[in-house]
Amino acid sequence: MKTVFHLTSGDVDDWRRALGNVTNLLDDGTVEVEETVLLVNGDAIHLFAEGSPLAEDVRALGDDVRCLGCSNSLTGRDIPESKLLANVDSVPSGVGELTRLQSDGYAYLKVP
Repeated sequence: MKTVFHLTSGDVDDWRRALGNVTNLLDDGTVEVEETVLLVNGDAIHLFAEGSPLAEDVRALGDDVRCLGCSNSLTGRDIPESKLLANVDSVPSGVGELTRLQSDGYAYLKVP
């Protein structure tokens, strides 16, 4: 199963819940997980930036989760792409990437 988690909130408690949901999926032995993506846009882009209070939690996802951040959200919040955490890639448009992933058969989960 391929799953994309979508996070837009700038609230740190929402970030924690979202990361918890991702971890719960990965830890669920009853689900065959092929690929997991955590895509953020809007104010949630701060989760993936250096200095995020949950930066270590994002880094801990390692190779198990593909972390994607919206370039439009970076631009709109004056965050240079160079400030993204090392395990985060940018995509031109978060909503565009969500559309592509869903077209490719990813289950869509809006979190929190």
